[in-house]
Amino acid sequence: MADRIVLSLPPDLAVEVRSPSDRTGPLLAKVADWLDVGAALVWVVDPVSRTAQVYRPDGSIALLGATNALDGEGVLPGFTLPLASLFD
Repeated sequence: MADRIVLSLPPDLAVEVRSPSDRTGPLLAKVADWLDVGAALVWVVDPVSRTAQVYRPDGSIALLGATNALDGEGVLPGFTLPLASLFD
């Protein structure tokens, strides 16, 4: 069972780095917890598959590959992070 997140002030951005031992169900539960407490954006970075998923409160999800970049959107306007820079 995933640890429950209890915050008095939610983060605008939550970043999870998936480890090889992370199971999908608990990881997605943690993403849901971040969104439920009010996070505006959740990034899940997977170094093994060299991908990232972007989760938003409206339910939209983006899957990014190593040639894409994470975008701060309205949370960090103007911020971009090429995934290749994380994986190389």
